[in-house]
Amino acid sequence: MRFSPRALSTLVLAGALVATSASPARAAPAQRAGQARRSGPLVSSSRCAANRAAGTITYLTGFGWEASVGILDPIAAEAQGYYADLCLRVRFEPGTGDPTSSAQLVDAGKVTVTELGSPSDAINDVAGTPSIPVDAIATYGNATIDVLLTMPSVTNLRQLDGKTVGYKGAMPPDISAMLEKAGVRLSTLKEVAVGFNPTILPRGQVQALTAYKSNEPVQLKDEGYKVREWDPAAFGIKGAFNVLDVNRAWANAHPGAVEDFLRATFKAFTFCLSHAATCVRDAAKYQLGYNVHQNIQRWQVESSMVMKTLLPGHGVGYEDTAQWEPDYQLLRRYHYIKRSVDLSSIIDPRYVDAIYHGRKLVWPGP
Repeated sequence: MRFSPRALSTLVLAGALVATSASPARAAPAQRAGQARRSGPLVSSSRCAANRAAGTITYLTGFGWEASVGILDPIAAEAQGYYADLCLRVRFEPGTGDPTSSAQLVDAGKVTVTELGSPSDAINDVAGTPSIPVDAIATYGNATIDVLLTMPSVTNLRQLDGKTVGYKGAMPPDISAMLEKAGVRLSTLKEVAVGFNPTILPRGQVQALTAYKSNEPVQLKDEGYKVREWDPAAFGIKGAFNVLDVNRAWANAHPGAVEDFLRATFKAFTFCLSHAATCVRDAAKYQLGYNVHQNIQRWQVESSMVMKTLLPGHGVGYEDTAQWEPDYQLLRRYHYIKRSVDLSSIIDPRYVDAIYHGRKLVWPGP
């Protein structure tokens, strides 16, 4: 079952990796001339040797090259030379948005780290495959990323009784919780799986559409459509978004490389907060026909959400079981998973803990 609105159910991820890695349009951008001025690694010789011994880190994005958190900042870390500063070698593969396939590739060791849309994705993977040896090593945002879109004529969610709601992959449980809390009779809704063109809403094919706050609303606005956004957070629904998963065996063998990968990535996150256009242009080098304008907006929406929801006393990426509990409870409540899951068995916060002093990122590290 998939919870990310970006899931592409028609693609097989393993095949996509083979096809896209050979595409010249998606080759890594050339190193910038400015990076040649760097005098060498910024870490000790022993740390540098250990990071190089970890081999190439293959990073599978959550979905293509879109400027989401957890995609744009790793690309920027490579472009700005932050990984090289810490003696890390990183290569990128574009994901299709299928969190289960992504986790399975990490499990199999075909990729080292991947981004999932939410804790729900990670919890669902473990609930379905208890032996999958992956760990969540960072969680970006502490709010729900899902939103329900309607036309402006809908001023009360109870107007959706008996109406058609479009979703991608699966109905997000935080959306179901919001509708139920608003008094909608869930049993009367006609829930239908839909494609990835959000104009089905203004065309009247559905009366409500689940979406990502940084995606479909941006697209519809740019196309001149006015819609109303219904945010689960406004109804007291809690959640989190964008999780990084790592192969457990690799991480246990190379803990310093995990720390430094996160260290460089979060440094790039801060860089992109004030240099969004630069970071998005670097991402655009991976794909022909890249919409720079929309992706700048996407980054601004998501990064702003991350910064506004940082947990007290902690920086970007911090995670704990309490943070994941709302997602877990919604999955149980709406019967998306059939067995209990020990959240502490999924989350490994030690790597993020090691790279911060409070909210201050320690750079460049050992």
